[in-house]
Amino acid sequence: MYADLHLHSIYSDGTNTPVELCALAQQNKISVISITDHDSIDGIKALQSESIPCELKIIPGTELSIFNNRKMIHILGYYINIYDERLSSFINQMSDEVTRSNKANFEYAHSCKAFDYSWERVLELNPGQSRISGSNIIKAMKIDNYHPHNMSLRDMYFKYFLYTSAEKYISFSTLNEYDAVDVIKAIGGIPVIAHPKEIEDDGIVMKLVQHGAMGLEIFHPSHSKGDVVKYKQIAEANNLYITGGTDWHGENNRFNTSFGMYGLENSMYAFLTARS
Repeated sequence: MYADLHLHSIYSDGTNTPVELCALAQQNKISVISITDHDSIDGIKALQSESIPCELKIIPGTELSIFNNRKMIHILGYYINIYDERLSSFINQMSDEVTRSNKANFEYAHSCKAFDYSWERVLELNPGQSRISGSNIIKAMKIDNYHPHNMSLRDMYFKYFLYTSAEKYISFSTLNEYDAVDVIKAIGGIPVIAHPKEIEDDGIVMKLVQHGAMGLEIFHPSHSKGDVVKYKQIAEANNLYITGGTDWHGENNRFNTSFGMYGLENSMYAFLTARS
């Protein structure tokens, strides 16, 4: 694979440091990567002080995670200016809303006697994290070797903290997918609709395209061969950029994939030189 454009580090819900992601890229002969942490640019900033192999190209990115009517709508932002205050302000608001939402769901699960664990301990075991997600809660419990009552950590996550499946997900989110597209474009970046199949509504996908989304993530572990064909046709018909990536989370991977298994196969994709 030539480019893997969907990677997560310890600065969101991955288990690899940004430097480790660069090393994995080298080991797997990947030429271009993008670290696209959820609602964070801290991983990209952390690399600024590191010595990165000159032959590895890194496209600055992020993944803005939108909760809308129990739909998972994620907008990838590429070629972004990581020092633009408009993006920082947007991410800070998103992070605060995600944290408030997950604290409320944590308290609800506690009231349901799912566990006897403290929110303060979650914060203690996630130092420096401005965005506390369900994955951070699971991480804390794993560190403490703590087990919820009458269920596995995985089952607890799906029941209380995954907004698409939780029986009663409490959300304080006010920002929507159109806001995410707008802020990425405002700072000169390229907004791309992540794993469109997982939205489970191509009407929403097309509305985002009409609103100004500039690309589709075609190659992704959740996409079948038929999905790849369908979304590639949509991209070509609407003159959209084509992207792809592993959606790598290290030990927290949702899919049984290896590093660089999904992405762009060669250097001929227009997206790779879009802001060069």
